[in-house]
Amino acid sequence: MSFQQPLVLLALLAVPLVAAAVAWWRRQRPVEGVAYPDLDLIARADPGPRRRRHLPLVLALLALAALTVALARPEAYRDEPRERATIMLAIDVSGSMSATDVDPYRLRAAQDAALTFAEEVPRQYQVGLVSFSGQANLLVAPTTDRDALARAIEGLRPEGATAVGEAIATSLEAIRATQPGATEDGTLEAARIVVLSDGATTVGIPPSLAADDAEAAGVPVFTVALGTSSGTLSDGTPVPPDPEGLQQIADITGGDAFESTDAESVRSVYAQLGTFIGTERVKGEVTAWAAGLGALLLVMAGVAAWRLGPRLS
Repeated sequence: MSFQQPLVLLALLAVPLVAAAVAWWRRQRPVEGVAYPDLDLIARADPGPRRRRHLPLVLALLALAALTVALARPEAYRDEPRERATIMLAIDVSGSMSATDVDPYRLRAAQDAALTFAEEVPRQYQVGLVSFSGQANLLVAPTTDRDALARAIEGLRPEGATAVGEAIATSLEAIRATQPGATEDGTLEAARIVVLSDGATTVGIPPSLAADDAEAAGVPVFTVALGTSSGTLSDGTPVPPDPEGLQQIADITGGDAFESTDAESVRSVYAQLGTFIGTERVKGEVTAWAAGLGALLLVMAGVAAWRLGPRLS
């Protein structure tokens, strides 16, 4: 939390000073006896246990502190939905995506999760699709047409090698095409790439180089390593995922890396990605909260003084 007027907070020093002054005044106030006291009257005037008599003052001092904080105009960060964003889904369609260690098989689980993701992100967001095996192909340029995106996702078939670096590079170019001259420093606004793959890169440009380009463009890459270490093809060929390589990509670009070992975890990961991509951290003033708390404490102090103070009627 930060404050627009931090010097106002120096007024908080008055709170303990007021408390000390009241305590001194109460000790110095003379106590006068009452000739021929009426015990019933005294009983009705008794404010109760000594600690309870301090409650109105405590609440009033807390109200003073809260109102002082409000005058300092506090600010805090919060997550707010983005007004617009461009998201590229890069899905591995190499031959290893036919492995059945993820039910019913890796690519089908990825397709189902991608379809759900595309439906759940805000409708105003542009979402595109890149498929990659031995090379990367732009199947759908960033668009708000969810039907076209769904048809392209359904048409994916597993075959070939793995080129993660090419997928990132192709996704970046697709995003740049939607934001010509977006910023003077070459960074892209509100853009994200989601790479789902199950294996290490075997062809194409090194993923680290593509990740460096994405980092320079201000585009975080979120990665999902799909499959289990025991995954095999129908001929017995082992096809373990490469979470370390995908983690490196996420680290370079400022994204996040996930691992999915079954269909349910794939859906869960895409749900988390929707949260990260669909919001942004913004700083906003929260003066109203502090002022409201101060007003509430003042009311409580008044009620406490009325309920706990001496009453002679």
